[in-house]
Amino acid sequence: MRVTRGFGAAGVFLLATVLMIVSLVCCVTVVLLPLGIPLALFAVRLYGKGAKMLLPRPQEVQRGLGRLWRRKAKKVRKDTRSEIKGARKRFGRARDNAGDELKGATKSARKVRKNAGRRVRKLRKSVKA
Repeated sequence: MRVTRGFGAAGVFLLATVLMIVSLVCCVTVVLLPLGIPLALFAVRLYGKGAKMLLPRPQEVQRGLGRLWRRKAKKVRKDTRSEIKGARKRFGRARDNAGDELKGATKSARKVRKNAGRRVRKLRKSVKA
């Protein structure tokens, strides 16, 4: 499809060039000046139409952007999914490690309380005796 549009644009450019040359010749002769100016304007419009034929249609651009958007969105979803999994694993490990530390802290707190109780009992015995 693009190739046929390219050939069509080349034909339009060729026609516009021929019309531009004819309009310049008409403008040089003062008698045909009123015919040469509109012919030159028409040739310029044909150049614009040919350039427009070379560019992709808006639907093609929109479709290409949609594909690009879907591809990027899929990549972002995939990346965030792996990031979330990694964060969950790290959080789980941190929670487990914190749990072990808390268990150790509670055990050591129990030991401290137990030892403090023993010391208090020893002091009481020594005061009574």
